[in-house]
Amino acid sequence: MFDNIILIPYRQRETHLDYFITNTVPLLKEHLPNTKVVVIEQNEGKLFNRGMLLNIGFKEYENKTKYFFTHDVDMNPSKDVIKNVYTNEEIDMYRVIKIHNQCLGGIIKAKHDVIFDINGFPNNIWGWGIEDRALYYRCCIKNISITNNHTQSFKIMPHTSNAIKYTGEKLFISDMWMPDYIDKLNDKQKEEMITSSGLNNLEYEVINKKSINDMVEVIKVKI
Repeated sequence: MFDNIILIPYRQRETHLDYFITNTVPLLKEHLPNTKVVVIEQNEGKLFNRGMLLNIGFKEYENKTKYFFTHDVDMNPSKDVIKNVYTNEEIDMYRVIKIHNQCLGGIIKAKHDVIFDINGFPNNIWGWGIEDRALYYRCCIKNISITNNHTQSFKIMPHTSNAIKYTGEKLFISDMWMPDYIDKLNDKQKEEMITSSGLNNLEYEVINKKSINDMVEVIKVKI
Protein backbone atom coordinates (compact mmCIF):
# COMPACT_ATOMS: atom_id res chain seq x y z
CA MET A 1 0.00 0.00 0.00
CA PHE A 2 1.38 3.40 -1.02
CA ASP A 3 0.73 6.63 0.82
CA ASN A 4 0.50 8.53 -2.46
CA ILE A 5 0.22 7.80 -6.16
CA ILE A 6 1.11 10.79 -8.33
CA LEU A 7 -0.47 10.41 -11.76
CA ILE A 8 0.86 12.29 -14.78
CA PRO A 9 -1.22 12.21 -18.01
CA TYR A 10 1.26 12.34 -20.85
CA ARG A 11 2.00 12.32 -24.56
CA GLN A 12 4.94 13.77 -26.51
CA ARG A 13 6.28 16.01 -23.77
CA GLU A 14 9.76 14.52 -23.43
CA THR A 15 11.51 17.74 -22.41
CA HIS A 16 8.98 18.42 -19.65
CA LEU A 17 9.03 14.83 -18.39
CA ASP A 18 12.84 14.79 -18.31
CA TYR A 19 12.84 18.04 -16.32
CA PHE A 20 10.23 16.69 -13.89
CA ILE A 21 12.13 13.45 -13.32
CA THR A 22 15.45 15.25 -12.89
CA ASN A 23 14.28 18.13 -10.69
CA THR A 24 10.99 17.28 -8.99
CA VAL A 25 11.17 13.54 -8.41
CA PRO A 26 14.21 13.80 -6.07
CA LEU A 27 12.26 16.30 -3.91
CA LEU A 28 9.24 14.02 -3.87
CA LYS A 29 11.43 11.09 -2.88
CA GLU A 30 12.95 13.10 -0.02
CA HIS A 31 9.75 14.49 1.46
CA LEU A 32 7.02 12.05 0.40
CA PRO A 33 8.30 8.57 1.28
CA ASN A 34 6.24 5.61 0.11
CA THR A 35 5.07 7.53 -2.96
CA LYS A 36 5.04 6.36 -6.58
CA VAL A 37 4.96 8.54 -9.70
CA VAL A 38 2.97 6.93 -12.50
CA VAL A 39 3.11 8.41 -16.00
CA ILE A 40 0.10 7.36 -18.09
CA GLU A 41 1.14 7.75 -21.73
CA GLN A 42 -1.51 7.86 -24.46
CA ASN A 43 -0.72 6.24 -27.80
CA GLU A 44 -1.12 8.12 -31.09
CA GLY A 45 -4.22 8.20 -33.25
CA LYS A 46 -6.77 10.18 -31.25
CA LEU A 47 -7.09 13.55 -29.57
CA PHE A 48 -5.52 13.73 -26.13
CA ASN A 49 -7.87 12.63 -23.32
CA ARG A 50 -6.48 13.80 -19.99
CA GLY A 51 -9.45 12.64 -17.92
CA MET A 52 -9.44 9.12 -19.32
CA LEU A 53 -5.69 8.77 -18.79
CA LEU A 54 -6.09 9.75 -15.14
CA ASN A 55 -8.98 7.30 -14.80
CA ILE A 56 -6.65 4.56 -16.05
CA GLY A 57 -4.17 5.48 -13.33
CA PHE A 58 -6.93 5.34 -10.71
CA LYS A 59 -7.97 1.88 -11.89
CA GLU A 60 -4.42 0.53 -12.11
CA TYR A 61 -3.82 1.55 -8.48
CA GLU A 62 -7.27 0.93 -7.06
CA ASN A 63 -7.01 -0.11 -3.38
CA LYS A 64 -3.23 0.38 -3.51
CA THR A 65 -2.90 3.89 -2.10
CA LYS A 66 -4.34 6.31 0.45
CA TYR A 67 -4.19 9.38 -1.80
CA PHE A 68 -4.07 10.18 -5.48
CA PHE A 69 -2.48 13.25 -7.03
CA THR A 70 -3.33 14.34 -10.55
CA HIS A 71 -0.28 16.25 -11.71
CA ASP A 72 0.39 17.96 -15.04
CA VAL A 73 3.91 17.28 -16.29
CA ASP A 74 4.77 20.96 -16.85
CA MET A 75 4.16 21.95 -13.20
CA ASN A 76 7.13 21.67 -10.85
CA PRO A 77 6.62 22.55 -7.17
CA SER A 78 9.24 24.13 -4.96
CA LYS A 79 10.75 22.18 -2.12
CA ASP A 80 8.68 24.15 0.41
CA VAL A 81 5.44 23.33 -1.41
CA ILE A 82 6.23 19.61 -1.36
CA LYS A 83 7.16 19.73 2.34
CA ASN A 84 4.24 21.86 3.50
CA VAL A 85 1.46 21.34 0.95
CA TYR A 86 1.82 17.93 -0.66
CA THR A 87 2.05 16.30 2.78
CA ASN A 88 -1.33 17.66 3.95
CA GLU A 89 -3.63 14.76 4.85
CA GLU A 90 -6.47 16.71 6.48
CA ILE A 91 -8.36 16.84 3.18
CA ASP A 92 -10.90 15.07 1.04
CA MET A 93 -10.16 16.98 -2.17
CA TYR A 94 -7.22 19.41 -2.16
CA ARG A 95 -6.84 22.00 -4.91
CA VAL A 96 -3.04 22.35 -4.91
CA ILE A 97 -3.13 24.81 -7.81
CA LYS A 98 -6.25 26.94 -8.11
CA ILE A 99 -6.74 27.88 -11.74
CA HIS A 100 -10.22 29.28 -11.09
CA ASN A 101 -13.14 28.60 -8.76
CA GLN A 102 -15.00 26.08 -10.91
CA CYS A 103 -12.33 23.56 -11.79
CA LEU A 104 -10.01 20.93 -10.35
CA GLY A 105 -7.13 20.98 -12.80
CA GLY A 106 -3.36 21.21 -12.85
CA ILE A 107 -2.56 19.53 -9.52
CA ILE A 108 -5.00 18.08 -7.02
CA LYS A 109 -4.66 15.65 -4.13
CA ALA A 110 -7.65 13.49 -3.21
CA LYS A 111 -8.47 10.61 -0.94
CA HIS A 112 -8.64 7.31 -2.79
CA ASP A 113 -12.26 6.73 -1.77
CA VAL A 114 -13.34 10.21 -2.88
CA ILE A 115 -12.09 9.53 -6.41
CA PHE A 116 -14.11 6.34 -6.63
CA ASP A 117 -17.16 7.94 -5.00
CA ILE A 118 -17.32 10.58 -7.77
CA ASN A 119 -16.54 7.96 -10.46
CA GLY A 120 -13.39 9.74 -11.58
CA PHE A 121 -13.49 11.91 -14.70
CA PRO A 122 -15.86 11.51 -17.65
CA ASN A 123 -14.19 9.40 -20.37
CA ASN A 124 -15.68 11.29 -23.29
CA ILE A 125 -13.76 14.58 -23.28
CA TRP A 126 -11.29 14.45 -26.19
CA GLY A 127 -8.93 17.36 -26.69
CA TRP A 128 -7.71 20.17 -24.49
CA GLY A 129 -9.54 21.31 -21.38
CA ILE A 130 -12.91 21.16 -19.59
CA GLU A 131 -12.45 17.76 -17.87
CA ASP A 132 -11.20 19.65 -14.81
CA ARG A 133 -14.54 21.47 -14.60
CA ALA A 134 -16.43 18.21 -14.96
CA LEU A 135 -14.54 16.82 -11.95
CA TYR A 136 -15.37 19.93 -9.95
CA TYR A 137 -19.09 19.56 -10.65
CA ARG A 138 -18.99 15.89 -9.68
CA CYS A 139 -17.58 16.95 -6.32
CA CYS A 140 -20.35 19.53 -5.99
CA ILE A 141 -23.01 16.93 -6.69
CA LYS A 142 -21.49 14.55 -4.13
CA ASN A 143 -20.95 17.34 -1.56
CA ILE A 144 -17.21 16.69 -1.43
CA SER A 145 -15.32 19.27 0.61
CA ILE A 146 -12.71 21.11 -1.48
CA THR A 147 -9.72 22.63 0.32
CA ASN A 148 -7.66 25.34 -1.38
CA ASN A 149 -3.92 25.71 -1.10
CA HIS A 150 -2.85 29.35 -1.01
CA THR A 151 0.89 28.75 -1.43
CA GLN A 152 1.72 29.16 -5.11
CA SER A 153 5.40 28.45 -5.71
CA PHE A 154 5.79 26.45 -8.90
CA LYS A 155 7.91 26.47 -12.01
CA ILE A 156 5.41 26.10 -14.85
CA MET A 157 6.86 25.37 -18.26
CA PRO A 158 5.18 26.67 -21.43
CA HIS A 159 3.80 24.27 -24.01
CA THR A 160 1.42 23.93 -26.95
CA SER A 161 1.42 20.16 -27.51
CA ASN A 162 -1.94 18.33 -27.47
CA ALA A 163 -3.70 21.71 -27.16
CA ILE A 164 -6.61 21.00 -29.48
CA LYS A 165 -10.04 22.23 -28.41
CA TYR A 166 -12.04 19.60 -26.55
CA THR A 167 -14.98 17.66 -27.90
CA GLY A 168 -17.50 15.53 -26.04
CA GLU A 169 -19.16 16.40 -22.77
CA LYS A 170 -20.20 20.05 -22.66
CA LEU A 171 -20.65 22.07 -19.50
CA PHE A 172 -23.18 24.33 -21.11
CA ILE A 173 -26.75 23.04 -21.44
CA SER A 174 -28.65 25.14 -24.01
CA ASP A 175 -28.16 28.69 -22.69
CA MET A 176 -27.70 27.59 -19.08
CA TRP A 177 -24.35 27.49 -17.23
CA MET A 178 -23.72 24.14 -15.58
CA PRO A 179 -24.20 25.14 -11.89
CA ASP A 180 -27.67 26.47 -12.70
CA TYR A 181 -28.45 23.30 -14.64
CA ILE A 182 -27.30 21.03 -11.80
CA ASP A 183 -29.50 22.86 -9.31
CA LYS A 184 -32.56 21.90 -11.37
CA LEU A 185 -31.77 18.16 -11.36
CA ASN A 186 -33.27 15.70 -8.89
CA ASP A 187 -31.06 13.26 -7.00
CA LYS A 188 -31.58 10.45 -9.53
CA GLN A 189 -30.61 12.69 -12.44
CA LYS A 190 -27.50 13.88 -10.62
CA GLU A 191 -26.43 10.29 -9.96
CA GLU A 192 -27.03 9.37 -13.60
CA MET A 193 -24.88 12.30 -14.68
CA ILE A 194 -21.98 10.88 -12.66
CA THR A 195 -22.46 7.20 -13.52
CA SER A 196 -22.96 7.73 -17.27
CA SER A 197 -19.19 7.93 -17.89
CA GLY A 198 -16.18 7.33 -15.68
CA LEU A 199 -14.37 4.60 -13.76
CA ASN A 200 -17.41 2.30 -13.92
CA ASN A 201 -17.29 1.95 -17.73
CA LEU A 202 -13.65 2.66 -18.53
CA GLU A 203 -12.11 0.67 -21.41
CA TYR A 204 -8.41 0.66 -22.30
CA GLU A 205 -5.51 -1.58 -23.26
CA VAL A 206 -2.09 -1.50 -21.60
CA ILE A 207 0.57 -1.58 -24.33
CA ASN A 208 3.53 -1.82 -21.99
CA LYS A 209 4.87 -0.84 -18.57
CA LYS A 210 8.40 0.21 -17.74
CA SER A 211 10.25 1.58 -14.73
CA ILE A 212 12.33 4.74 -15.20
CA ASN A 213 13.80 4.44 -11.69
CA ASP A 214 12.71 3.08 -8.32
CA MET A 215 10.00 5.76 -8.00
CA VAL A 216 8.77 6.38 -11.56
CA GLU A 217 6.74 4.03 -13.75
CA VAL A 218 5.46 4.66 -17.29
CA ILE A 219 2.31 2.87 -18.43
CA LYS A 220 1.61 3.28 -22.16
CA VAL A 221 -2.02 2.72 -23.07
CA LYS A 222 -4.31 2.48 -26.06
CA ILE A 223 -7.65 4.24 -25.66
